[in-house]
Amino acid sequence: MDRILINDDILKYAQMYEQAFRGYQLDVPTKLRNIKVKLNIYNVYNRLSLNVLDEYKAYVEEIAKDYDNAVDETKNLLVLQPQHFQNYINKYEGVLFQHVKLDKELVYHEQVGGKRPGLKKKFWELIVDAMHYETKVRPIMVPIIEAMGIRTCVYCNMQYALTINHSKGLYELDHRFPKSKYPYLCTTFYNLQPSCPTCNHGKNTATADFGLYTTDSNELHPFHLLSNSHLYLRKRRFNPKYINIHLVSSDVHNLTNCQLAKTHEKDFMIDSVYAAVKDVAEETIWRCKAYDDTYKDLFIKNFPELYNKDALHRFVFGTYSDDKNVHCRPLTKLIRDIEKDMGVIIEPV
Repeated sequence: MDRILINDDILKYAQMYEQAFRGYQLDVPTKLRNIKVKLNIYNVYNRLSLNVLDEYKAYVEEIAKDYDNAVDETKNLLVLQPQHFQNYINKYEGVLFQHVKLDKELVYHEQVGGKRPGLKKKFWELIVDAMHYETKVRPIMVPIIEAMGIRTCVYCNMQYALTINHSKGLYELDHRFPKSKYPYLCTTFYNLQPSCPTCNHGKNTATADFGLYTTDSNELHPFHLLSNSHLYLRKRRFNPKYINIHLVSSDVHNLTNCQLAKTHEKDFMIDSVYAAVKDVAEETIWRCKAYDDTYKDLFIKNFPELYNKDALHRFVFGTYSDDKNVHCRPLTKLIRDIEKDMGVIIEPV
């Protein structure tokens, strides 16, 4: 729910990703161009007019050229930065490819020993297969995500970004721009966003307005989880009925941010899912009220070797003390926002 600034560290992770992917020597451009050959061979079954067939082949050729460009970061699909996504979307959805239907089923392999057409796949699936998303991306991304310290869903921050596959816990990756609509972005580093199965499957083939990465340090914290802690504490009546957690814009004067908060809540049902963790909000409010000099002195006395800002914060609130670590542990965003609303700041010693 917080963004990550594209700084030198993130650029290094993106470079690691690109080097690992290209290190497989998959020859993606050749595999993409093989789709053009298959389109020619099996067009008797696909029944595309010649001008439409040319558009399909040109679409694939354009992706192959963009993938080949390993010098210009604005034209390198593997590490294409978010601010350049729209240029590509405009190109691939432009007049040159107006007759290309990504969900059209195409024959790509002849059926042996039969009279019926051969195996079929949707056009976008052929592209994603040629770019090796399913077989290579997850093994490459897992250690990079771990090194970046991202463990939670970037959309809800309520669950770990894990799914179970063949009895193993694996990171779940969502395509902010879904591969069924933007297959050329299926292996793009900045389009892969760790998410929980609930958010990923709920989003399905929609495009998320929220992008994890930004080049603007003013856009790092677009959302605030408002819990109405002041109502909870009114007249010392600790009544949990006053705890109603809502996703709002962190800047009420920013109309773009306000609209983003509305669409994010609608897309991922943030208010509804956070209604299930009112007890965590309530306990955080208790801790904010209980934290005082007496508590600090007690901690110093009993754990002098641990007394630093981060250790104390983790001991008291169960989360990391720095906003940049919000993706490390579920519900960190909620807890940190309650702390801010209640004016609790743990200073380093």
